[in-house]
Amino acid sequence: MIGILIISHCDLGKELLNAAELIVGRLEAADSISITQATDSQDTLKAISRRIKALDRGKGVLIFTDMFGGTPSNLSLSFLEDDRVEVLTGVNLSMLISAAQDRGRLSLKELGERALKAGRRSINLAGKLLQSE
Repeated sequence: MIGILIISHCDLGKELLNAAELIVGRLEAADSISITQATDSQDTLKAISRRIKALDRGKGVLIFTDMFGGTPSNLSLSFLEDDRVEVLTGVNLSMLISAAQDRGRLSLKELGERALKAGRRSINLAGKLLQSE
């Protein structure tokens, strides 16, 4: 099973995990790290390293972050490692649920791609979408 780690500003990651668990049930090997204005970067890097080790069940860890270029993403990028750690930015609930459901049967790279597609498919301008039908 691939581990899931969400690193986000404030408690966004924690609450996304709560929402995903409401829909798919308890998620094992999943956790979050919150970053605030008071967060020290060096302490956060150590926390990320510890969480990766704790969540890796042998197939790697997929790190989700809230936005590319933000502190959560920038800190996470230093952990990128083929077949061990991948970083997916712009996390939303659809991509998290997709990853939670597929992480036991896909490779880390495949899971990242599948979650990315699920996230993109879930983003719509509802008014425009409904008018075109």
